[in-house]
Amino acid sequence: FSKSPDINVDDSQEPISIKIAVLGKSLVGKSALTYRFISDKFPTEHDTTVEDQYKTEVNVDGVPCELEILDTAGQDDYQTMLDTWIEFGDCFLLVYSIDEVDSFTQIKEKYERIVQLKGKEKFSVVIAGNKCDLTDDKRKVTKEEAENYAKNIGATFMEVSALTRVNVKEAFMQNVHDFLHKTHQGNDKRRVGCP
Repeated sequence: FSKSPDINVDDSQEPISIKIAVLGKSLVGKSALTYRFISDKFPTEHDTTVEDQYKTEVNVDGVPCELEILDTAGQDDYQTMLDTWIEFGDCFLLVYSIDEVDSFTQIKEKYERIVQLKGKEKFSVVIAGNKCDLTDDKRKVTKEEAENYAKNIGATFMEVSALTRVNVKEAFMQNVHDFLHKTHQGNDKRRVGCP
C-alpha cells in the first residue's frame, strides 16, 4: 500500500475496505486527481487510461479505511466497461472539467446509470469540477449549476484542481466520509471538505 504522508491510520482497528470509482469523460483530469491524491504529485506526462487501480490507507472520522481506487477510461471505446466499474464502486467521484459543458452532461448520464445498477444499495457520490485553477473567461459550467445538480441528487459538490492541489484530498475524503455515514460506520457527522 502507498500511504499518504499526512493521513494518520489507526493500526489498532481493522480497516474498512472501501472502493472508489473515478468516472468522467476523457481528458477531464481523472488520472491527475487520482495520482495527486495517492502521491501528492502532479503527473507531467499522461498515457490514455484504460483502467488503473491504486490502494492506500486513510483514517476518516477516526475510522481506518483501506481504499481501492479505480481510475477509469473516459473514451467512448470503453463505455461497455462502465457497468463493471459501477458494480465495483462503493463511492463515486464524478469528474467533469469546468471548461467543458459536455463533460458535465456526461457525469449526469453516469449518475443515472449508477442509480439504475445500484438500486437500493448505499453508495456515495462527490461531483468534482476539475480545473478550478482556470481563469473565469475559460469557464463553461458555472459553480451554481453544478452545486444545484449535486444538491438535487443528494451528492457533495466540490471544485478541485489537480494542478494546484485545491480540494483533491478533500474530495476523496469527503466521499469516504459520506459513504461511512450512509452505511452507519462513521463516528462523526462533520463535513470533511472546505466550506
